[in-house]
Order: sequence, then structure tokens, then C-alpha cells
Amino acid sequence: MNTKKFSEAMGEIDDKYVEEAIRYRATKKAKGLSSKWIKRGAIAACLCVALVAGVLFKTSAPDVVIAPGFLTVTAYAASSDEEITMQEGIELPTDYKWSLAMSSRPGLPLKLSATEYDDLSFEVSVDGGTLLLWEGNKITYLGSSFNTGNDTTVYWTNLSQTGENDFERYMGTTAYINIVIHEEENIVGYAVVEISTNDLENEPAQTYSIKLLKSISFPKVNGEYQKITAEYVAAEMEQIKSETQAGQR
Repeated sequence: MNTKKFSEAMGEIDDKYVEEAIRYRATKKAKGLSSKWIKRGAIAACLCVALVAGVLFKTSAPDVVIAPGFLTVTAYAASSDEEITMQEGIELPTDYKWSLAMSSRPGLPLKLSATEYDDLSFEVSVDGGTLLLWEGNKITYLGSSFNTGNDTTVYWTNLSQTGENDFERYMGTTAYINIVIHEEENIVGYAVVEISTNDLENEPAQTYSIKLLKSISFPKVNGEYQKITAEYVAAEMEQIKSETQAGQR
């Protein structure tokens, strides 16, 4: 315990108890109290302070059981229909990089699916860039957060639509796609995908690569859903991003 925490812990003890202890010790000392009992009293006082400090500075964390994620994130090659299932922490081959100036697709495609689960929904958000849907010849620009069903392909692009014919280019080197998995009203997993570029100055032909940083599931415990909050998941995803950024410095 450092000096500051010790001082704060001592401040939680009522002054009257301190005064009584001083008077008690003085009285006993006057009566010839043995050093053995004085030492015992000092030990008890230290234990009291330690107990108070332990209560004050104890940090609480959710009692969460986690398991490897069951979400399948499929990426597609830039110039063909070849596909690959992304593995956590593994860089994809060069063929799976995307560039707005060189690809026939309007964005970097990702298919989100969990084939063994029928009633899942995905809450998808993005930090940097924009997500869109491409169905037939129609492109739909999505908000910063949206919900979609199982087996959906979304596209990430560095262009954001600011008007009917106006667009703004995202000029960051890194973006993230956050995926929270719901089963009915329960959160049952999440995943974080990183999108990055090393040639930002090569506008408008920047090339973007993609990596699955983390995929986590929250299995049932004793047949019951765990009580996972959105705040807990958001904090965990932010920690993953922070640790990744720190490792890249």
C-alpha cells in the first residue's frame, strides 16, 4: 500500500476510536501493562487499517466466463471470387487487400455468419470510414451503428457520403469494425476487426489490409445466459484496440 492510500484509509477511521485507543494505551501503560500486550494491540490496529484499506480499494470485475468466438468472418479476394475464413491475429494474403481505385467492389467485403445459430443478430459499428451494403447495383451507405441478420455481407470504405453527390475521404491509417452478437435480448459474443493502410499518401489509391483482432463468445453457465452488459463489452473492445495500438508503436 502506498502512502497516499494508507493516509486515505486512516481517514476513514472515526477520530473517537483513535482517541479512545490513545487513552486506553496510556491508562494501561500507567498500570504497568506488559510490552507483549502493547505489541498485540499494535498488530490489531494494523490489521484494522489493512481491513479498511482492503474494502476501500477493492476493484470489482464481472464474473464472466469466456470462450473462443463462434462468429465466422469471411474475406474475399480483390480481383476474384476466392474467399478465406479469417483467423484471429492472422494477416491475410496480399490478394485480399482492397483499394478504391483498383477494385471492382465498392468496399472491402466481410461476410458475418454463425451457421449453427438461427436466431442471432449482429450489432455492427465502425470507428473510421463507412460501412455499406451492396445488393445488385444498389449501394446503401449505413450509419455509424446498425443491426443486421445472420449471413450478411458488409463492405467497408474510406469514403463517407455527406450529401447526395458529396463524399468525404477518411484519412486515418487505422479503422475498426466492432461486432456485438445478440441472441434475443442477450449478448453472447463480440469481435473486433482492424483495417489499416501503410500508404495513406498514395491518394486515392491507398491499399487497405484487414485483420481479425479478437473473437469472443459468452457460453451459457448452468443452462443460463450470462448477464453481459453493453458497457462491459464496449470496455473490452476498447482495451483490445488500445493494446493493439501500443504494440504497433
